[in-house]
Amino acid sequence: MYQRLPEAPGLVNGSHVVLGLAMLPLGLVYAAACTLGGRWRLYFPWLGAGRCGGRDLAAPAGGASGQRRRRLFATIEGLLLLAFLAAAASGAVWFVAQGGDTAVLWRGLHGIAARSFAVLMLLHIVAVSLHLLDLVRD
Repeated sequence: MYQRLPEAPGLVNGSHVVLGLAMLPLGLVYAAACTLGGRWRLYFPWLGAGRCGGRDLAAPAGGASGQRRRRLFATIEGLLLLAFLAAAASGAVWFVAQGGDTAVLWRGLHGIAARSFAVLMLLHIVAVSLHLLDLVRD
């Protein structure tokens, strides 16, 4: 699968391609659902910092740590969403470009996006675990 999908790709490679191509429209619909109507601020809080004037960063010491943690968790979620879309899009472009000169470039970009997605997914799992610990403590 370096530059072209083999004639008989096998179960693993074939499933990877089919499921990966199905993830692009699903990811776009999910991204739209997450970001429309001003909800993009939940996933990309650093983009909305100008609108709130940085009030959450200037909060008293007791409340600031909770707000910073929520912003960090939201940032991880937003970056995870972007990495998911990047992996799906780069994989789709790689599939379309197979056999061409740019296929190897898109393969490399797809690998970077997929690894980024995996690392961010691990961070997301850690953040969810920490959030659940906070709920249990309260």
